[in-house]
Amino acid sequence: MNLYFQKDFRSVFALFFAVLALVLLVQKLDIQLPINGVFVMVVNGMLFSMALFNHKRISQVDVKNPNAMVRSVMMGTMLKFIVFGGAALWYATQKKGPIGTNNLMIAMALYLSYTWIEIGWTKRKREA
Repeated sequence: MNLYFQKDFRSVFALFFAVLALVLLVQKLDIQLPINGVFVMVVNGMLFSMALFNHKRISQVDVKNPNAMVRSVMMGTMLKFIVFGGAALWYATQKKGPIGTNNLMIAMALYLSYTWIEIGWTKRKREA
């Protein structure tokens, strides 16, 4: 791994491990919160893996073509939307218990956080 990848990707690693540590800490201390820790960890893992893929894709886009930059960000957003839509449909067909509003709000906050970081990558790449 080159230094550029590690330096640019620190915020995503920090977010991933902070959420993972927080969920594991809540489960280990047996704190009664109305969240499903496994669900939050799965969502966090999916978003982290898609961020890895999107970082690779964004790093290969030509900076001088603004249309390609916009298409790249929009494609990443649509890819995440399709993956999460498919995962929600798959979960619904399993007929398991309800996910709950708190879990969905946490998942949406994570989605927005990862998307914010990816947009920051695009801004930094364009300024460089």
